[in-house]
Amino acid sequence: MSDQRIDALEEKLAYLEASNAEMSEEIFRQQQEIAALTKAHHQSIARLQNLEDAEADAGNSMGAVSMEKPPHY
Repeated sequence: MSDQRIDALEEKLAYLEASNAEMSEEIFRQQQEIAALTKAHHQSIARLQNLEDAEADAGNSMGAVSMEKPPHY
């Protein structure tokens, strides 16, 4: 192989290695973001369930039903 062809291949390899490193870093960042969003989602679901339970308990003691649609629907 000629030196020019080897240099071209080495240049392509260096570009591919740099691109691979950038993609790996981006995937790692996205995995962290997905984990944080998943945790926040589960916390929101738990909070909503707690609020619904508290509302149901309050509704049972007061005889109110707050989940009904208003009359204008």
